[in-house]
Amino acid sequence: MNAQTAAKPATVPQTPPLPAARPEALGLSPARLQAMSDTFRREVDKGTIPGVTVMVARKGQIGWFDAIGRQSPAASAPMAHDTIFRVFSMTKPIVSVGIMMLVEDGLCLLTDPVAKFIPEFANQKVGVEHHGKLNLVALERPMTVQDLLRHTSGLTYDHTGDSLVQQLYKESRLRSRKITNAEHAAMLAALPLICQPGAEWNYSRSTDILGRIIEVLSGKPLSTFLAERILAPLQMAETAFHTDEANAGRLAEPFPNDPWTGDEVKLFNMLEKPVMESGGGGLVSTTMDYARFCQMRLSGGSLDGVRIIGRKTL
Repeated sequence: MNAQTAAKPATVPQTPPLPAARPEALGLSPARLQAMSDTFRREVDKGTIPGVTVMVARKGQIGWFDAIGRQSPAASAPMAHDTIFRVFSMTKPIVSVGIMMLVEDGLCLLTDPVAKFIPEFANQKVGVEHHGKLNLVALERPMTVQDLLRHTSGLTYDHTGDSLVQQLYKESRLRSRKITNAEHAAMLAALPLICQPGAEWNYSRSTDILGRIIEVLSGKPLSTFLAERILAPLQMAETAFHTDEANAGRLAEPFPNDPWTGDEVKLFNMLEKPVMESGGGGLVSTTMDYARFCQMRLSGGSLDGVRIIGRKTL
């Protein structure tokens, strides 16, 4: 196994690899690491996944980096160390670090109400189901920035259940990539909450709203803020809300149908620049790029001498 990224054409931005070491030198078991890779290889052979990358790092060094299977079931290109993936909800930690940077900058507080930055949320109601009908009740307290960070906002996702509130989500245009972050936030604010803020944990579109707050506070599109404050400083050269046509041969793609359910799989086009820059799930990235973000966090907020966020804030 090679802990370095695959060679790339000179025209493609280079993401500096994290340092590598032999597994034994990091206190890792080569036999067990091989067994892990073999397990994924069996799944590829069984047809449950097209391919995977596997990375294990310890003490700031990579001890194992394997690429298994194919990038796409429709093509022969093997999975590679520099394959580009949709990272979906792993966008959330990056955006959450972004909002905490703005807390450090003194531009907002964790206790600030969301409506302070997005006024549409001031009039939001909670949807309470009663005998199959949805009754709207007033908020007991405002939704805060902290609620968004910990998914106690009362917002939800339509794919995590089938409540009456979630059915309203499904009937809306919330999934559209052709609306702005501002339009998405206003649309979400017009829908009822699934519970009172602070009352429950619900995995949700909360981080999308954090992304919109970042735009309001910074005066910049979310993509610009992330690039300037997090991605470029960490040299995450291949993380963004889309990738260039030149990278079309490096994209990880799924089976057309889910191997277990048979349902059709429809994922967004990584080559298409979206209008909505989803803070909750819109980024594409490579394994090495995301490893650099993870290592920054494990290192207390800095990497290669560049500090992104304070240790105590993190």
